[in-house]
Amino acid sequence: MSTTTSAAPAGIRVFNALAGVTTPAIFLQAISAGVFMSFRGGEAGEPWVTTHRIVGYVAILLAVVTAVIAIVALRRSAAGLMGAAIALAVLLVAQVGIGQAIENARGLVAVHVPLAFIVFGLTIWLSVRGAVVRRRLAGAPAA
Repeated sequence: MSTTTSAAPAGIRVFNALAGVTTPAIFLQAISAGVFMSFRGGEAGEPWVTTHRIVGYVAILLAVVTAVIAIVALRRSAAGLMGAAIALAVLLVAQVGIGQAIENARGLVAVHVPLAFIVFGLTIWLSVRGAVVRRRLAGAPAA
């Protein structure tokens, strides 16, 4: 059995686990945003703004680690998955940057919210596609 064939399933399992943890972090982002927006800028919403900010940084960390795993372990066996993982990391960095700028430029909400939907969709796609790739690699014949 070649090293590539035996390493790919382990790499995809790690990738899927990380993508699986990233998905609820993104979901928590949506929940915390909805809660703090319901306070309409009052002080009662401030803990939720802080939660939203912290989870944003955690989501970036998870996405970057997921992208690195994809680059290292999946570049030959699942290049599309690798590209999408890199795109997610880049989009999350942009999303957090835009989110930080919203305080001074409220108009950026019109970019931040739709981008959040794209990020959420991409996160779900990565989880589903990762499972498909794992099944494909698990069934691949040894070289």
